[in-house]
Amino acid sequence: MPVQHTMVPYMWRRHLAVIRVMLASSCIAIYMTDPVYWTYPAVAVVSAYAVYAALLFLREPIETAVYAVPQLFLDLAFFILCALHPSSAGTWLTTACYFYLLCAAALLYNWHHVLTMALVSASFFLVVRPETTPILWGPVVLGGALATVLSIQRHAFQERLSAALKRSVMSRYEAEAAREAERQRIGADFHDGPLQSFISFQMRLEIVRKLMKKDSEAALRELVQLQELGKSQVAELRAFIRNMQPVEVDEAGLAASIREVTRTFQRDTGIAVNLEAAGLSDPDRQDTATEVLQVLREALNNVRKHSKASQVTITAETNDGAIDIRVEDDGCGFPFSGRFTLDELEAARLGPKSIKRRIRTLGGQLTVDSRPSAGAELNIRIPA
Repeated sequence: MPVQHTMVPYMWRRHLAVIRVMLASSCIAIYMTDPVYWTYPAVAVVSAYAVYAALLFLREPIETAVYAVPQLFLDLAFFILCALHPSSAGTWLTTACYFYLLCAAALLYNWHHVLTMALVSASFFLVVRPETTPILWGPVVLGGALATVLSIQRHAFQERLSAALKRSVMSRYEAEAAREAERQRIGADFHDGPLQSFISFQMRLEIVRKLMKKDSEAALRELVQLQELGKSQVAELRAFIRNMQPVEVDEAGLAASIREVTRTFQRDTGIAVNLEAAGLSDPDRQDTATEVLQVLREALNNVRKHSKASQVTITAETNDGAIDIRVEDDGCGFPFSGRFTLDELEAARLGPKSIKRRIRTLGGQLTVDSRPSAGAELNIRIPA
């Protein structure tokens, strides 16, 4: 099968079509001005070839999937006809025609078609031995070898480019999927957090309105509670907005960034954090450090939202080329009980979705140990 033409610029193919018409017209002129005994049959054949070349020029594509290979060998037959003319003009025309043939073959065809064309051309000069053989034999052999090598290299480049395009499409798809997952996570967090609190706030305001008519002291007590709820809601909104911001690893390193995240978490939530990160070293890639920090922040966010914990213990260290992180709290644990790996969590559709997705993307490991009413523990291992 011929090589697909998508890799060849359109104007290049148009130029090749123009050259084909010019070569056919030049061949007719040479046979008419310097006739030989086979001039009339040759002029008839070349004239038919010229009409064929003009028709191809008028069509948008030069080659088609059905006739591409026959077109190559029609061009080869035209080259042989030019080579049969014994004049010096015929020699020049043969050289130009062979140069065109090599360019068209190397650009538009697979290497085995180019090699076949080169072998047929060399065999013609070796067997028929026209008068131009001493001049053109060497260029024909070397040109054919060069065109074959160029065709092989072009095919390899096309394969690499095609693979790169496929990877680009997959990357765009994964990026879009990640954005969609992030939008869903933000929507779920907002629905479960600030939105529910605002709904509760609105309902309690309605209660206060009714109490104002019946029991002013009870309404006042309710207002005091609403004030406290408003303060907690402000703190939750601040935490929500902070979690929406992209994480950045501090110049001091990953350990310093983790300390800052835990310090902010403790200040915003009032939950005590015990951090041990003395054995943590920075990973080789900056994006890995960013993802590790994001995973830890999401783990702490889950503690804030669901655990009702009073204390969190975090251990972060580097072992055997991987980053190990343990997050343990004394809260209510997950709704399930037991110890589960990442594969088991995904099969059972359990555990924090965003954390599972990030760890899977990083090629890491996750183990969740849930003890309902007695806390939970996350063990995370990410290649450094």
